[in-house]
Amino acid sequence: MSTKQESASIHLNDSKAKSSTKKGTGFNVTKLEKTLGGLKFAVILLSLFALAMVVGTFFESYFGTDFANRTVYKTWPFMLLQFGMFISITFAAFLRLPPKKRLYGFYTIHAGLIIIGAGSFMTYYAGVDGSLVLPPNTPNREVILSDDVLKIRFPDEGRLVSFKLPYTGFSTNIDEVYQDIKLGRYLPFAEKEFRWQEPRQKYQPSEPLHSTQYTLANEMVAQDFTLSLHPESIEFESNLTLGPLTIHYLPDSLAQCFGQNNPSKLILWDRSQASCYTPEDKKIAIKKADSGRRFLVVEHKGDLLSFFPDVSPWPLDQEMKVKRGAELRIFSKKLFEEKPNLFLFGQATAFYDKDEDQWFQKPLKRNQPVEIPWMGFELIMENHQISKVPSLVPTKVLPIQKNNEMIKGSTRALELIVQDQSYWVTNDQPVQLLINGKRVVFLLQKESLKLPFEFVLTRFKMEKDPGTNRAASYESFVRLFSENGPENHHIYMNNPLKHQGFTFYQASYSQDRQGNYSSTLSVNVDPGRPFKYAGSLMLVFGSMWHYWLNFRRRKKGKVSPLVAGLEEPPVS
Repeated sequence: MSTKQESASIHLNDSKAKSSTKKGTGFNVTKLEKTLGGLKFAVILLSLFALAMVVGTFFESYFGTDFANRTVYKTWPFMLLQFGMFISITFAAFLRLPPKKRLYGFYTIHAGLIIIGAGSFMTYYAGVDGSLVLPPNTPNREVILSDDVLKIRFPDEGRLVSFKLPYTGFSTNIDEVYQDIKLGRYLPFAEKEFRWQEPRQKYQPSEPLHSTQYTLANEMVAQDFTLSLHPESIEFESNLTLGPLTIHYLPDSLAQCFGQNNPSKLILWDRSQASCYTPEDKKIAIKKADSGRRFLVVEHKGDLLSFFPDVSPWPLDQEMKVKRGAELRIFSKKLFEEKPNLFLFGQATAFYDKDEDQWFQKPLKRNQPVEIPWMGFELIMENHQISKVPSLVPTKVLPIQKNNEMIKGSTRALELIVQDQSYWVTNDQPVQLLINGKRVVFLLQKESLKLPFEFVLTRFKMEKDPGTNRAASYESFVRLFSENGPENHHIYMNNPLKHQGFTFYQASYSQDRQGNYSSTLSVNVDPGRPFKYAGSLMLVFGSMWHYWLNFRRRKKGKVSPLVAGLEEPPVS
């Protein structure tokens, strides 16, 4: 046999050996490599990736960025899809080895994609992406991250326990137990629904527990509100301010006394008996101290209590010490005559009319308006409950975003089950419970990190579109406090601040009721950025190189420009 025939025979045998199946495994290595690095597999992955991006873009525009991250961009299927693309690119380059001059540009492009993938993984694994809120002239160094955490604080023990909650866009049952605390349903997007609930405990008959829903309206505006005296009512209080009007919600036993126009304009309230009376009713003498302030002494259950009604509702004992928590208190109606004050007692109301120079007490019936002497307002009692608790119970919803603001689903809530009782802790309402005689505080917050330096917002500048209140641009002037001393910086669009590996971008702003602006900076640490930049440059350079090499080949008539570098590699 000739030398050429022997060489051809050896090459043929080697090719058969490479394409053969491993004994006992049933696994064709060459076929798997060809599939992973093939054009069909790449097209399938790219199609799925494009579909995921379309869905994610729709979710981001309608439901918000957080929902899109939780349901698309930061889910394991999307990560697996990107890993599949990384594998496809790697095998596509591997199967076209050993290097061929006509594919130098192709190798450069795929090497750039691999480097970009590696840089993206470094960013995902070790990067930081959060926000820093800077109120005016208030130092802050806490960066708020995206993950939700439940913090359980034991104040008496000085102990804090944290649970990281699932990063999901939908309702999830956690079903974990810590000591006597069970974590139930977690709602990443929720709205609070009003409900009347039965009380968890039993109370004394004299304890004021009533709650009432009202509407205050005139021809221009209407305001609904709920007030409560129930100790289990967390979301609703007994006082409310609506512009210049202050509303006080008091026990119903005080209603009859507020309607009396007694000369002293004083009311004594016995909490233990759920009753009230005036000094005139009991013929209690009212005297004046050397300072000119009124005072009176009342005998109550064998004790002598001194009151200075124009100073405090609490009495003084015989040692002239304030006796807070006393059963007997005093109210001076005179203190509430200068400014608008509306007193509500569930099914009755009382107010002072300056024009008439007297106090009025009027009963309230459901859905029947009562005139009050301010700006033509009418008061309507919508619902009254003697012992039920008004509550805002979180319910799961799909979030809605409009003009980059969350208009629905901004509440995050976690159900706590303690001693067979269910409680809801939300991101805006912590819960404090007494468990086995120990105080426990539950807080639902975002995960955070402390910066090694501190910021203060010294000035916020905003320009608006002509003829509108819409912000056209906004800038932050901040002072940075670090180990090198204070430094002044100006942060605005396309002009971020970089310091100690952190990059701070101008992201958004907010305004409080007093008109003060707070600035929100986006905080970013991207350890993979150099790799992503290098990979992008290699993509550009490789594309130009690949085009130039194949342009030369086309001039020589050797290859079609549509298949240059894309043909399937031959299987040996």
